[in-house]
Amino acid sequence: MGKTNEKCLFSKTLTKTDINNKFSVKSKSLASFPPFGAQTYAQDFNAEDEEGKKWLFRLIIRKGKHKKPVISAGWRSFVRQKKLKIDDKVLFFKEQNEAEIATGGKYKIKVQKAVKVFKAIMGYVPCMG
Repeated sequence: MGKTNEKCLFSKTLTKTDINNKFSVKSKSLASFPPFGAQTYAQDFNAEDEEGKKWLFRLIIRKGKHKKPVISAGWRSFVRQKKLKIDDKVLFFKEQNEAEIATGGKYKIKVQKAVKVFKAIMGYVPCMG
């Protein structure tokens, strides 16, 4: 088995929209995901969490110049199960070993729960569960 390489693609502090509706992805992070085919505006991808559970998400982009990517399907279930709240962080990683270079590797998603004291964020702790 070859050496595994895990690269952080991006992280985001969650907003009210991210919690209640869909996960808004910065356009510059779009290149971190599998490429969209011609005339394709939605694609599904899997991401594995800290416990090894696989989550199926749908990444959608707008037609035209301003893609404005969002993760929709599967996202709300992830939010509920992880008990995510505003100001928690989500990090996406891509993991590849030498054998997976041709297939693009696999995605990982990690959560960091905000630690607040009197509504001020004091830091973050990994979410397990």
